[in-house]
Amino acid sequence: MVGFFSGLFGTSTAAAVDPEKAIVNDSVIYDTVPCLAPPPDIHVDATPGATPEEQVIVDAIASQRDELLADLPEEPADATVCFDADKWLNAQNILIYVRANKGDRNKAVKGLRNTLEWRRTYRPHAITPESMQAEAATGKQYVNGYDKGGRPVIYMYPHRQNTKEAKENLKWVVYTMEQAIRSMPAGATKITIVIDVSKYTMSHAVPLSTAREFLHILESHYPERLHKAFVVSPPIYFVMFYHIVAPFIDPVTKAKIAFVDPTGEKVKKNSGTGKSDGPWVDIFDHIAPECLECDAGGKWNFRYKQEDYWPELEKSYSS
Repeated sequence: MVGFFSGLFGTSTAAAVDPEKAIVNDSVIYDTVPCLAPPPDIHVDATPGATPEEQVIVDAIASQRDELLADLPEEPADATVCFDADKWLNAQNILIYVRANKGDRNKAVKGLRNTLEWRRTYRPHAITPESMQAEAATGKQYVNGYDKGGRPVIYMYPHRQNTKEAKENLKWVVYTMEQAIRSMPAGATKITIVIDVSKYTMSHAVPLSTAREFLHILESHYPERLHKAFVVSPPIYFVMFYHIVAPFIDPVTKAKIAFVDPTGEKVKKNSGTGKSDGPWVDIFDHIAPECLECDAGGKWNFRYKQEDYWPELEKSYSS
């Protein structure tokens, strides 16, 4: 998994990319205002509530509330924004950790405590839009729109990498996850990721240590958040590498990874044959064509422009 997703950040030595140059047909009128709030008529595939067996475990963990909240690390005395651990430790988050640990109460408790401590020390709630402007300059990763189940969509364009500092890269990933959670309509708890690797090369790979930290944060502190990861236009060696690591990927995680061929040929070729050279899917079964960015094979003529995206991001952050 570490190697498979190591291309999501882009190389630490990459030159800055001008998103304007990525647009070939300038005769098209592009939308530049993102969708960071659910429309009133959005359809939501609500995450199922706890089963009777899960509810017993959730209630048991809730009874350990004082223990879980005791002696957490202190935030800076001059902090203007503080993490509300009591509010965060709600039934929904407890259920998420119960499911992530397949009903193992002790592991769920340990995971919850680790995340509570991490949120007090890493302080994702205190990462401001202003502090992330450099990371977001080229549109290498951002939240925009929803899938057919009402889940926020995170777009990743590794070839737009523009910074060299791994620490800031990771912080932008965390900020983006927090933004996706803020954008969720009631009933939704998961996100969809669309990764365009059509311009992916081995030069976009990050150091293994950075990839490991990236996965550690997502798996440990944002469990059960991924609905589906769509890898758009993967090069042949990318697909080959997937087949090498696939046997070692957790079956639940593997079911969430899908390859997308914007031409539709791969899906057509594998349909009804019983054979497949990868988990190819029709992305339009999951995201409406008019809601999928054109750079990812959709019909939404969206162009990322930081000067237009940022006011909407700041509005969402402060609401």
